[in-house]
Amino acid sequence: MTRKDWMHYIGIILLGAALSVAWGVLSGLLHLDRIYSNQVQEQMFSEALPLQIAVYGFFSPVMEEILFRWLLYGLFRRWLPEKASAVLCAALFALWHGNLIQILYAFPMGLLFQFLYRRDRTLLSPVCCHIGANMTAILVEALIH
Repeated sequence: MTRKDWMHYIGIILLGAALSVAWGVLSGLLHLDRIYSNQVQEQMFSEALPLQIAVYGFFSPVMEEILFRWLLYGLFRRWLPEKASAVLCAALFALWHGNLIQILYAFPMGLLFQFLYRRDRTLLSPVCCHIGANMTAILVEALIH
């Protein structure tokens, strides 16, 4: 990879990190955690930090991007227009996260990941953005608590 490629992917990681922080601030201002249960995230953050980093920081983003951006999107594109396929994948990605707080965040993130996949024609872009978002959430939570 060239220096330009490295800078591109670092920018995508930082985009994911910035969106993760922005969502954390917004959901805090809206007191979403007081209104809706977030048991999935609470369970995730109760694990040991090295496990969180390995599983939720790296493994899950890679596997979810393979499943939603590559496999399901590829299948849906056989029968549906591009935009409908992207929205359907983002909706399924959001529902996969299992609770309303994460659904509200995961749907637009799924659309962004789909956009990155289509624009760059590689899974590396949505994987990097997803890793940036998840790792930021994990590290911020670890620093706060």
